[in-house]
Amino acid sequence: MGLKTVAALAAVISTSAFAESSLTTKLGAEMWWPSTEVNEAKRDSTTTPTVYAAIEHDVKYVPDARIRYGSVDADYMAFDKLDVTLYYRILEHDLMHFDAGITVSDLGNTKYVEAVTGEQRTFDETIWAWYGYAELTVPNTNFDIIGEMNFGNNSGIKSTDLMAGMQYRLPLGSNTLAIRGGYRVIDLESKDIFTADEASDLGKPFIFANGFFLGAEFAF
Repeated sequence: MGLKTVAALAAVISTSAFAESSLTTKLGAEMWWPSTEVNEAKRDSTTTPTVYAAIEHDVKYVPDARIRYGSVDADYMAFDKLDVTLYYRILEHDLMHFDAGITVSDLGNTKYVEAVTGEQRTFDETIWAWYGYAELTVPNTNFDIIGEMNFGNNSGIKSTDLMAGMQYRLPLGSNTLAIRGGYRVIDLESKDIFTADEASDLGKPFIFANGFFLGAEFAF
């Protein structure tokens, strides 16, 4: 059996499996207003959009998937962050929902400015992190308490990407529109990249972005 035949057969099986499954697509967009901090010194604030798309299904053993893109561009630090998350829905309950998986992130267009010397460095890397997401429904309402966590330590970078907030679900026939808001934090630490000049008095080797966000998610 040739490779083309195997590939065609795999495509047919995959298509059939998804055709028989319950498929949900989610599209989301958020505006984030983070303040930045570099080596324990507060820097400027910025405004940045975040967009994402996810596909969820009930095909056994096959993970759900989400892709998300956002960017932070400030005077002393900058990075683009493209996340690909593969996850499983671990818990499904009327009042609680929990996902777990892994996130692979590509950091690009990066910038770190050492405050004393003005030296500029880059830290373009591909990193991965453990992923978790939870929704806790307020009984007898359309409100959910939401939270997401990504923790990793690889490629010389210790990464944290956290979100906590609330959403309000608006049923639209068989679809759902969710208005979401809350607080997001991204913390990147590296002794090799963000360490200041030994003669300087700068603080711990990290860059930090934190602030409120507001957005919407459409599921169909």
